Amino acid sequence: MKFLLETKNLSIEYKSIKEGDKTVVRAVNDVSLKILTGEIYALAGESGCGKSTIAKSILKLVSPKSGDILIDGKSIYSQTKDEKKAYPKTVQMVFQNPYSSLNQKMKIGDILREPLDINTNLSKTAKEDIVEEILSDVGLQTNCLKLYPHQFSGGQRQRIAIARAIILNPKLLIADEPVSALDASIQAQIINLLKELKQKKDLTILFISHDMNVIKYLADRVGIMHNGSLIEENYTSTLFKYPKEDYTKKLLYSVPVLKT
Repeated sequence: MKFLLETKNLSIEYKSIKEGDKTVVRAVNDVSLKILTGEIYALAGESGCGKSTIAKSILKLVSPKSGDILIDGKSIYSQTKDEKKAYPKTVQMVFQNPYSSLNQKMKIGDILREPLDINTNLSKTAKEDIVEEILSDVGLQTNCLKLYPHQFSGGQRQRIAIARAIILNPKLLIADEPVSALDASIQAQIINLLKELKQKKDLTILFISHDMNVIKYLADRVGIMHNGSLIEENYTSTLFKYPKEDYTKKLLYSVPVLKT
């Protein structure tokens, strides 16, 4: 088994932004997890438990107080200059709200082309071909390239956000609550799209959510976060049938069930 991502004893703290306030909150506490190449690993738990903070640390948006993060067995904090430059081609992220994560002043064509402009030396024609191909992969037509994000529905905007995230063919895609802001019917479409892209693009996905129904359908393995700690981890089917921790049981029992 090959692990694409590993976190080792990861701890992250936030300091108060108030002047004179020395309060420190430990958002992530000694978390060690391993994600296999090609799997969908879900981090579950209530809001504020540290899920998104772990995602931000993998993207290097926040620095850990202690611990390490490894991609393909190598620490992301000991990368060479060239490896640092290539990191956006390794890890990308889809955010919760597609409206706020897309630049409203940019046309869709420019939004999708921007990662290629920054990270590649491809010709204009080659970039246009990739943009058109990626649009097709997420179920959109090329006539949307000259439109702006506000001219699309929430589901379409999330498809655009996914297209932007995978246009560099990353190894790891982090999806942070990517369907929680969408209607139920659109949620199902985006979840199925992620499953399709995982197979087609050979993606490894870290899926962050509090929705256990979505996780049950999508994930291969699940890690349960509570108060900044990883308290339980197992294959999805096993965890749903035989949860060990009381918090995990409460989390599963909170899932609504329709009876007829």
